[in-house]
Amino acid sequence: MQTELKRLVRLVGTDAGFYVLALHSFVEHYIRDIAQASDSVKFSDVVWDFRDQLLEQAEGRFVQGLSCLTSFGRQHRFTNSVRHAFWELDPEEAVAATHLFIVFCTLIGIGSMPEVRRLERSREVWRERRSLAEQSGVLRGVQEELKTLQVRNRDLLAQIQGYETTERKVAQLEHEISRFTLELEETRGRAKVKDQRVDELRAERARLREDRKRLLKQMQGYEELERYIGNLGRFSIYTKTRMDYERTLMRLTPEQDEAVQAIDRESDFLVRGSAGTGKSLILIEALQRSLEVGELQFDARPDQRAVLLTFTRTLAKFEDYVTTVLGVDRISGLVQTVDAFILERLKRIDQSYRFDFTIVDTLCTELNTTEFFDDVELVAEVETFLFGNVVTHEEYTDEIVPRVGMRRRLARGQREAVWAIRDQIVGRMNDIGAFSRNYARIKILDYLAGAGDEDKGQLLDVRTIYLDETQDLTSGDLITLKALISGHLIMASDLQQSIYGVSSPFVRAGIRISGRTKVLRTNFRNTRQIHEMAQRFQSTDEDSLFAFRDGPIPELYTATAPKDLLPLLIGKLGLFLNHLEYEPDNICVLAPHTAEVSHIAEALAEHNIPAAVITDREFQFSSTGAVRLSTLHSSKGLDFPVVLVYLPYLNRREKFDEETTDRLLRNLIYVGFTRAMENLNVFVCPGEDPILGDVCRAFEFPPDAPDSSAGAVADG
Repeated sequence: MQTELKRLVRLVGTDAGFYVLALHSFVEHYIRDIAQASDSVKFSDVVWDFRDQLLEQAEGRFVQGLSCLTSFGRQHRFTNSVRHAFWELDPEEAVAATHLFIVFCTLIGIGSMPEVRRLERSREVWRERRSLAEQSGVLRGVQEELKTLQVRNRDLLAQIQGYETTERKVAQLEHEISRFTLELEETRGRAKVKDQRVDELRAERARLREDRKRLLKQMQGYEELERYIGNLGRFSIYTKTRMDYERTLMRLTPEQDEAVQAIDRESDFLVRGSAGTGKSLILIEALQRSLEVGELQFDARPDQRAVLLTFTRTLAKFEDYVTTVLGVDRISGLVQTVDAFILERLKRIDQSYRFDFTIVDTLCTELNTTEFFDDVELVAEVETFLFGNVVTHEEYTDEIVPRVGMRRRLARGQREAVWAIRDQIVGRMNDIGAFSRNYARIKILDYLAGAGDEDKGQLLDVRTIYLDETQDLTSGDLITLKALISGHLIMASDLQQSIYGVSSPFVRAGIRISGRTKVLRTNFRNTRQIHEMAQRFQSTDEDSLFAFRDGPIPELYTATAPKDLLPLLIGKLGLFLNHLEYEPDNICVLAPHTAEVSHIAEALAEHNIPAAVITDREFQFSSTGAVRLSTLHSSKGLDFPVVLVYLPYLNRREKFDEETTDRLLRNLIYVGFTRAMENLNVFVCPGEDPILGDVCRAFEFPPDAPDSSAGAVADG
């Protein structure tokens, strides 16, 4: 192989298209002739056969770098265009292909060869982290053409079924023509004189050729669709490979490493940053380094343990999966939700104690004798405000503590009436040993306040908590977690992604983070186009946020009714699966409510598209072969190469005042947009909803930046 690798090195800096073609030829040669892993005809089948072989050999273990084979398969159509139509490729695409090739070499065990290392150094251009807007060349032209075509994305999507049908007919005719040609040659060889069968075969082949000619002329009507699919696929491959490359430079960027170094484990600390800046990775790395240097030896003292806590069960499952992929095995068992952590300690007080997440709703319906609150408002007042903020009777009724974000103003007498109901609810919960989420925190705090040192000790077995998505926790959460540790809280937060919290929990919890905060400003998850569109929808106070990876422009599809919107989503999903060749588990569909998730799952089943709901208890992020489905709420902290956000309506919860409700909904949509790493598509029934109207406006070109890559719009 050394000779072949040297030839590849000599091609660096020559014609980008032929260089990429040579890289693909080496991959095919290795799989076919050296590994003897495939005898398939198509290149995409060859790399897939090799992928299957490696997975079988791994026996369920994670195979680092396996995704390069899928990317090679998707990229090969463009190398075919180089071979057959002398297409020009951009030098950036050559660098992308080089990265895939380096990963492939590492995968097959030759990554340390000198020639491979020389190829690796040719990728240095990407270390500059420039965006395509700062460059020129073929890819810039592809982006501009894609922008023009995406304006008609809905019309193009409507053509796909006819295009696929015609494409299948052409392929079938090609097969038939080949069959008749072969039979004609065999008949000629056997016949000593001209016979009737030869004439019949010639006539039938001529007829088929005429049919093919007619269909090929018909295919010319799909020229724009083919360009759209080709450009979208070409840019998607570039974008994905660029992200893969960034992840191989180092586990942490200098900015992220600086944040880890700044963490002082002798005081509370906050890492703050917008979506995609790597806050969760910093927590994982900080915990890993603590374990490595022996700061948190588990066999030293019982209270020297550390845990990584997050808000949702889905995110805990995802972060546990991430630690496994990163090879941080010691941490993988330390990830759990805040609720699981609290419940575990609640049961140490009394094994019969349990959570009941609906008990306050039930009791408020039964006990609500007020004339000023409906049942929903009373639940919000008791569970969210009083229990969630650990508000005392004196604060509530005498000091008239401000009720930020709540719908109604309350007089002192009304507060007294609410407090009386609150006490009845507490009495009922204590009688049966079942507690609401937020009151369980108060139960633990009350126990710690009255317990002796020995009884307290059974709860205090953790020194440091690494706490993700802190902006969604209540003041009661932070007060309780702080009381349950002997050390400090190392937190990650982004108020722009707050989808539950009414106000910042830090001040109420008595946590001082002034001078103990590190702000991250570089977005590594999202492309520049996704980042800018999300910022247009939900602007941030941070004007120095930066994303540099380029990718396809986000696309918007609108309809007047949900029944017209869902077929658009199914059609675009089919394009990603069948034409852009994304693996199903790289795609996630986000919806505003569990009812819509179920509706989408049923529609996908009708189209024979496998799907998995990420909130199902049996779901594992390591599983493959199914499109991911989730509510917007459950997608917090996750990321996917392709995200389709389905918004037939907004699920408004009238617990808070209008301003707070709108802010939380906008944050929720922002969260959905920023889950996408490569491709973002949004499907909306705007109606009269001002927030959904703003979603549509976010896809328009900014008036002061006509050359910026704004989202493409398809009107219903």
